[in-house]
Amino acid sequence: MVIVVLGASWYFLSALNSASTNADLARRQLSSKALAEAKQALLGYAAAQAATDDNNPGRLPCPEAPGYATNADPDDDGVAQGGTCTLPAVGRLPWRTLGLAKLTDGYGEPLWYVVSPGFASSAGLSINSNSLAQLTVDGTSAAAVALIIAPGAAMNVQAASGCTARVQQRNFPTTFDLRDYLECENATSPADAVFASTGPSTSFNDQVVKITHEELFNVVEPVVAKRIETEIAPVLKTVYAGSDWSTTTTNPVFPYAVTFADPTTSPTSLFQGAQGNNFGLLPMYAAAGDSSFVYWYTSGGWKPDVS
Repeated sequence: MVIVVLGASWYFLSALNSASTNADLARRQLSSKALAEAKQALLGYAAAQAATDDNNPGRLPCPEAPGYATNADPDDDGVAQGGTCTLPAVGRLPWRTLGLAKLTDGYGEPLWYVVSPGFASSAGLSINSNSLAQLTVDGTSAAAVALIIAPGAAMNVQAASGCTARVQQRNFPTTFDLRDYLECENATSPADAVFASTGPSTSFNDQVVKITHEELFNVVEPVVAKRIETEIAPVLKTVYAGSDWSTTTTNPVFPYAVTFADPTTSPTSLFQGAQGNNFGLLPMYAAAGDSSFVYWYTSGGWKPDVS
């Protein structure tokens, strides 16, 4: 009888452990699905913004506005912070701004979101393909321009390397603290630019998905190229087309390129084409009387454009 009871107990406990493991796996799979959907929505948002007259193609939204999660108005839930946000910014995913249903992980928790300095609306924002990602993930610098995080179940976080001990209390909406949802490096308050996708099992259960610089610009650059093709190239074909230049819009002449300089620090006067320079920035400025903006040779000799 003792052997039978022990055997039955072992079988029962094994079945419970197996069921628990399978349930955890199913929850993580649900979280992975929600994270993938959120990632595609963020990339789609960046592409859609780039297709408009946005002066910073590649711009990502700020997280949900602080206080909106606990606001009594349900229409505020999931709305990105308007205007500018202090970066790096950590908050809940702005699902409503992204045009999504409210995404939750396998534990029913809304997803969280991190955006790198230089990639959301902030003072002095200027984005181009050379803009560096500024989020460090798992010790690798410049690893991501954004992160989406499934917080998982509340846990008793144990002190460990990079982890501050905390018993997570999720008394939403009475209290709302990122440290009750995210763990370890992800829960630094105020936020810094260092994050993690792994950690001790007793201290960490966040599921983290990255958006890299390459992934972002793989969707943004083709959109910008299309805008150049449809908005800028046709205008360039008409600037120096006419009898003065012995050209037409079907056989145009183009201004010389600007020698490359940092567009965020260069004065307007530097954005003039340099004679003989065939590669660089688009010329945007010509000073009156400046004959170096562009030259074109006709039967009457070299013609400078000083208009």
